[in-house]
Amino acid sequence: MEYGYDLKENDLYVGENLIHAYSLEKNEIGNCTNCNSILMSLSYHVSGERTVVVTKCISCGAFYANIYDSEWNWVDEIQISLLPIPIPISNQRIDDWKGLEAIPTKKLEAVFSKGEIEALFARAKDETPIRQYLYRARKKYKLFEEIFDLELAL
Repeated sequence: MEYGYDLKENDLYVGENLIHAYSLEKNEIGNCTNCNSILMSLSYHVSGERTVVVTKCISCGAFYANIYDSEWNWVDEIQISLLPIPIPISNQRIDDWKGLEAIPTKKLEAVFSKGEIEALFARAKDETPIRQYLYRARKKYKLFEEIFDLELAL
């Protein structure tokens, strides 16, 4: 079954079924399968007799659906995809500081780490960014474009 998540509305889609969040409480849920860093909860959803906790890795930014039974016993973990969120920006190619500043921080945080965001802004202002963060951010440009339909060209 395919899982999708709407960051703007905090809604979970399981196949074609929409499940609204009943809580947006932030908790450490476990460790990321990709990088073994901490997973933080974004939202909690009830699906039948199961509870689905949508989480995001604080390091690599991967999103997961952690599934628990009615007694909060862990059942499964499934990597989920984010649903595209349209952003009203007249120029769909972001190549300067003004364009980058127009993107809500929450959208940037969905894909990039804090250091990567700082590097993007430094680059956009023609300042010297931390190269490693800028390099990591550039590796995520395609993902950002897929999710938000915005091309970063910094």
